[in-house]
Amino acid sequence: MAKLCIALDTHIEKALSLIEALAGLPIVFKVGPSMILDHHRRVVDAVKERGFELFLDLKLHDIPNTVALAVESAERLSADYLTLHLSSGYEALKAAVEVRRKIKLLGVALLTSLDEDFLRDVGVCLPKDEYFTKLMDVGIKAGIDGFVCSVYELPIVKERGFMAVVPGVRVEGDPTDDQKRVATLREAVEGKADMVVVGRSILRAEDPIKRVEEILHLLTKD
Repeated sequence: MAKLCIALDTHIEKALSLIEALAGLPIVFKVGPSMILDHHRRVVDAVKERGFELFLDLKLHDIPNTVALAVESAERLSADYLTLHLSSGYEALKAAVEVRRKIKLLGVALLTSLDEDFLRDVGVCLPKDEYFTKLMDVGIKAGIDGFVCSVYELPIVKERGFMAVVPGVRVEGDPTDDQKRVATLREAVEGKADMVVVGRSILRAEDPIKRVEEILHLLTKD
């Protein structure tokens, strides 16, 4: 069964209300840069205090020493998952692996808001899947735990036996907004995603709690 990860890309009051209302359910909460910058440990601590898994989506992309220090900081927050850009290179990824203790490190190759048009614009002549695979190989060599990918790259990750986290997942009929390589919940589940990240389909729902329960039911059923 795929885990449900809720992206807390919302205002602080709604985030805390969701965390409180969903206590006891098998959910991962994803906290990104804006929430960390605005509210520091307020949301992070709320997630951990109520027994949820914490996913820090910081997409670290820096020199090896800086990446390693950030991983150590994430460990002190008791984060369960942390994202890093694979294009940081082998040395930075290896530095992250060497200092981590319990946290799972997840590599990001290509944001779901980007596609092959972007790769061509910046002079990357490889097809998207080949570009993704080459960066994934760097992460595998460094020893990271899994990969963030769209549903289109999901088979590549699962064929190699790694954890696959699929962002940009929508409930059928919901708009795609600024993301291009999105998936429905059904597509992600059928592709054997280990974790599906849902944000706006929950946050914009008339009844977010009911929407979460519906998604969990679908995940359990499958």
